[in-house]
Amino acid sequence: MNIRLTILLVFVLLLFGGAFLWFQFNQSVERIPNQPWLYKVDDDSIVHIEVTHAGQTGTYDKKPGGTTWYIQEAGQESPVFLEKWSGTPLLLSGPQVRRVLVEAIDNPASYGLDPPESVVKVTERSGITYEFHMGDSTPDGENQYATLIGDPQLFTVPQIWAEVINRLATEPPYVRLYFVKADNSIAAIGVEHDGQYAEYRSQPGGQWVVVGDIPGDTGIPVAQDQWSDILQSLTTPPVSRIVSDKIDSPADYGLEQPQSTVEVVTRREEPYVFYLGSLTEDGLDRYAQAKGRKELFTVPAPWAQMVEDIATEPPYAVENAESVAPTG
Repeated sequence: MNIRLTILLVFVLLLFGGAFLWFQFNQSVERIPNQPWLYKVDDDSIVHIEVTHAGQTGTYDKKPGGTTWYIQEAGQESPVFLEKWSGTPLLLSGPQVRRVLVEAIDNPASYGLDPPESVVKVTERSGITYEFHMGDSTPDGENQYATLIGDPQLFTVPQIWAEVINRLATEPPYVRLYFVKADNSIAAIGVEHDGQYAEYRSQPGGQWVVVGDIPGDTGIPVAQDQWSDILQSLTTPPVSRIVSDKIDSPADYGLEQPQSTVEVVTRREEPYVFYLGSLTEDGLDRYAQAKGRKELFTVPAPWAQMVEDIATEPPYAVENAESVAPTG
């Protein structure tokens, strides 16, 4: 027989033999079909969300016939901050599954699921509740083990998604006058109150200074221990409540000619400006408005006083305590 023909026949036999063995082997291996979602619902039909993680629980409700979500806490409710909440019901309408690991989990504790790291309950308008638990991270740190109550399978879900959901328990999206994102930071602050104005700027290395009026002046350093708390409070400015969606008469709230004007300059976004008005009737809060927004807010009176104090009594470092006072 021709040697070339012999080699060709041997090659063909090896090819078919290998294919046969591969087919037989894979037929004997049990395959677990993947599924794309833990469950799937219409995000508009979700009316209740409850997340428990790290010993904290966040509870959220949407009222019948409405679209606004409210944080439920200690018998009181407050609307969510839309800039942080937007898209949350969509994230929970169909949690994506990365893999189905086993069809029936036999030792939940080995995956951090007994007890679970997180418990999430999602209720839709019909009254049906979906409850799923999240446990440990997978060895590669990319995913997290999860199980759905009523389903024996063991799943993995994306770690980054799990972190967002867990923050609903640990960092509720309270309403703020504005929101400085994590990848942004404050670069300068200006406060005008009672005819006095003070401006603060961040310097290389993280030192903050009170800026003077003299050209070329490098500024007077602030007391870092006091300033860190002030800076944090202006990064997440608190709101006591939303009084109304629109201010009909600013003068009634001391906002036609505001008692104080504050400008917060960040490195990545347009400056945030807000105004402080008169005290509320109970004396616990101050009326406030954020530039570019129509709502009438109230903010805690002690917080408003702290903000105004940085215009009238700058927190100079001890060695600079006798420096020039802010300009009028």
